[in-house]
Amino acid sequence: MKLKVSFIFLSFFFLSINNIFSQETKKIEYEGNIMSYDKLKDEEFTKIIGNVIFIHEGMVMYCDSGYLYTEKNSLDAFSNIHIKVNDSVNIYGDSLRYEGNTKVAEIHNNVKLIDNEITLTTNHLIYYVSNKESQYYDRGKIVDPDNTLTSIKGYYFSEKKDFFFKDSVVLVNKDYTLYTDSLIYNTSTEEANFIGKSTLISKESTSTCKKGWYNTLKDYVILTRDAEIIDSNKILKGDSLFYDKKNGIGFGFRNVSITDTSNKTVVKGNYAQFYEKEGLSIVTDSALLIQYEEKDTLFLHSDTLKAIYDTATQKVKVLYAYNKTRFFRNNLQGVCDSLVYNYADSTIHLFVKPVLWASENQLFADTIKIQLANNEIDKLYLYKSSFAISIDDTTEKRFNQIKGIDMMAVFDSNLLHKIYVYNKAETIYFLREENGAKMGVNKAFSTDMVISVKNQEIESVTFLVKPEATLHPEKTLPPEDLFLKNFKWFSGKRPENKNDIYIWR
Repeated sequence: MKLKVSFIFLSFFFLSINNIFSQETKKIEYEGNIMSYDKLKDEEFTKIIGNVIFIHEGMVMYCDSGYLYTEKNSLDAFSNIHIKVNDSVNIYGDSLRYEGNTKVAEIHNNVKLIDNEITLTTNHLIYYVSNKESQYYDRGKIVDPDNTLTSIKGYYFSEKKDFFFKDSVVLVNKDYTLYTDSLIYNTSTEEANFIGKSTLISKESTSTCKKGWYNTLKDYVILTRDAEIIDSNKILKGDSLFYDKKNGIGFGFRNVSITDTSNKTVVKGNYAQFYEKEGLSIVTDSALLIQYEEKDTLFLHSDTLKAIYDTATQKVKVLYAYNKTRFFRNNLQGVCDSLVYNYADSTIHLFVKPVLWASENQLFADTIKIQLANNEIDKLYLYKSSFAISIDDTTEKRFNQIKGIDMMAVFDSNLLHKIYVYNKAETIYFLREENGAKMGVNKAFSTDMVISVKNQEIESVTFLVKPEATLHPEKTLPPEDLFLKNFKWFSGKRPENKNDIYIWR
């Protein structure tokens, strides 16, 4: 039984092999006037002239004259070459070499391939009939109704409508121009994949990357590897950028930075969202705002930064920072849970346990508002449970303290100048001689109070309503009486430099 099965299998095998080798490649046929029979380099050929037509397996080749090598089943054709591959693909040129056994056509000079609405021109084209693939290596140009593309090397896969281009690739249409090293483009889906250093230029922006993908039909792009988009006043960078132009939506991933030259700001993070029609952008994951100023620079970090901007001018109107917000500039540092920066009236509101440090002064309250003028601190407003504290003596841990329901601190050239205290004003401050010798501790109470500050030290205190003040000799008060109720000193929370804002304490 096994022998019989084996015999049948072997018989079938050898029969199949015999059929394969017995299949003959069809010979090239021709129409035209036979001029002569000749030999060139030991190759016998038939010279044919006069409206010559070569036919091979459904493909028709026209020319003025040609050499047919019957034995090798190949031909050379000259002048007015026209290859009708099928109903949709036609190729033209000045000369043709065609191998019938491999079905490979090589066309030279003034070459034009037309596939429906696509036209490819070059000086040297190799066309693989079986696979419907074409290649060029000496510069080519492809034109369709919407695009013009040039490159040094190119590969066209006719059935899939895929193009692969290499070296000095330029793709141009009415909306943009793309310069890249390598490009894969599909004319049906209008999708372009580009590899290598690439630049995409449109009326609105210029984009660069080392790898990207662009759907020209839906008008959205993905840029990766050193991705950057530049428009009139913004520079967007990231490891990966996605932009949907029609819907005005964009996303950035890892090492994202948004530079706004008009507002002199840079926003950084690892994830960003942009909604142009809504005038909204959101940055999270290590979010950082850098606000450049002539005399100082603000560095602000929080879990999330959200900007609302004018869709017409592209200028930021309101900035929101929330969850674990910390900021640093040379003359002002602060921490809070959330913050709102209103660019229209130059105010910054701090919410949920806000603390500010201005030189030697620490200020905190339930809510704080910073009023800026010419990008400098003009006034601070402290609302509910307000405190202003400065160190009198670090070795003995003595603090000058001001307390009230509400306060307003006035600054001059970014230095604390006056403090207005409203409702239940209290102070503890240490008086000193001009030589620095201690005079005693002044404890004062008043409904309202005005404190003048000079060189970051209390110069005078003016009691406005129902004042009570007592000067106590040095070291006569017990330690607990040297602190106002609810006193807190947050030295460990203060950002020491621009890098310290990332550490939440």
